[in-house]
Amino acid sequence: MNDISLKYFHAVAKTGSLSAASEELHVAVSAISRQITQLEEKLQLTLFERKARGMSLTPAGDILYTYSLRNTLEFKNVMSEMKGISNIQQQSIALACPEGMAWDFLPHVIAKFRLEYPSARFSLQVVDSSRATQLVREGRVDAAFTFNLQPEQGVEVSLQVPSPIVALLSKNHPLASQQDISVRDLTEYPIATSGSGTTLSYLFDIACHIEGVQIIPALSSDSAGSIYTFASESENAIALCGELTVARRAKRDGLVIRPMREPSLAQRSLQVQIMSRRKLPAIVRYFLTYLTESLKNQS
Repeated sequence: MNDISLKYFHAVAKTGSLSAASEELHVAVSAISRQITQLEEKLQLTLFERKARGMSLTPAGDILYTYSLRNTLEFKNVMSEMKGISNIQQQSIALACPEGMAWDFLPHVIAKFRLEYPSARFSLQVVDSSRATQLVREGRVDAAFTFNLQPEQGVEVSLQVPSPIVALLSKNHPLASQQDISVRDLTEYPIATSGSGTTLSYLFDIACHIEGVQIIPALSSDSAGSIYTFASESENAIALCGELTVARRAKRDGLVIRPMREPSLAQRSLQVQIMSRRKLPAIVRYFLTYLTESLKNQS
């Protein structure tokens, strides 16, 4: 593979079409197409599926795209080291996570980490789990924190911990004395939970279907803060959430957390994802080690 063919391949993979790659590179479509064809012939592999409205990567093409992204990132790291600007305290850390992780736990860990590395700089994109995985696969962030139900291609899981769905309620709530809570218990009280499209909503719907009950939440929101406040300011409300999302605040505010009885609500895991086989900058490795210890302390 030469630099030109890999460059053109990367542009088509990123933009999804020859014409879009042509506009980005200011190169004729025919030249880009010729390089892609020659690359496929040399590798004896089909890298793209040609469609009426663009081109999508085949499994082989996806592997090559991940390789090209990883090489680009590692080349930047090498250049930084060669120029003597890789001082650990001057490097930045780019992260992506769902709103639940961004609301309390992750900012708390970042603040604690910066007590040891005060010059560390963070950027945090708050997106859904699938988008967080996509960002780390493309090298746009160094690590993603996702609530996943199954493995993802193109990423490595540096840490995975159980993240079951729990009930958050006032210590004065009628159900607070129970060791655990069932879905059927929830039918008598106002419920706050995340909106559709989340793993929490998906698993909750499954649990309700299995138990043969229908529960319409009093509050459905993409904001973990809104859900928490609703539960904390109502003695009879129950919020469904991840324990890691609310554990610190709940202890401070005198709320209680109870496990849910249904097995389907315990199927979720929190994953810390990084790009497959990428050599991470030292500051990122140190942060992920610190984060791992923080998660272990929470469990």
